[in-house]
Amino acid sequence: MKARLLAAMLIGMLSGGALVNVLLGQQVDRLTLVNNELKEKLTATEKELQQVKENLAGHRPQTITALEVSVTLVQEKEIPGLDQARARLVIENHVREWLHPLLGQEVSRLDHLLIPRVVDRRQVDVDGRKYVLEVKLVVVAERTIIYLEALPHKNTPVPGMSPQ
Repeated sequence: MKARLLAAMLIGMLSGGALVNVLLGQQVDRLTLVNNELKEKLTATEKELQQVKENLAGHRPQTITALEVSVTLVQEKEIPGLDQARARLVIENHVREWLHPLLGQEVSRLDHLLIPRVVDRRQVDVDGRKYVLEVKLVVVAERTIIYLEALPHKNTPVPGMSPQ
C-alpha cells in the first residue's frame, strides 16, 4: 500500500515537473529572443550616439550614423512565431554587417545606388531555411533606413543570385 502511494506521488511529481518545464520553456525561449533583440538595439543606439557626438564635436558634414533595417517576411504564415522573429533578427544582423562600412560616410558623397546593390537578391540562411532578400526602399540620411522583403528560397537556383 505504501509503495503504491509512493509510486503515485512520484509519478505525479514527475508529470507535474514535465508540465511546468514545457510551459516555462516556451516563455524562456520568447524572453531570450526579446533579450537578444534588445541587446542589438542597444548596441546600435550606442554606436549611433557615438557617431552623433563625433559629428557635433567636429561640425562635420552630415554623415551616416545609424543603419535601421526593416524586414518583412513573405509567406510568414507558414513559419512559426518564434522562428519569424529569429529570422528577422538574423537577416537584420546580416544586412547591418554588409552595410557597416557606410557608417561615418558623408551622405552627400555616398553612391546612393550602392546600398540596394549590396543587399538585393542576396541569400541568407536562417536555421536551415534560405531567404532571398529584395530591397523595397532605401532612405539615405544620418539614420539610413532599408526596407526589404525576405522571400523563402525555393531549391531552384536563381540566375544572378549570389550567396551571402
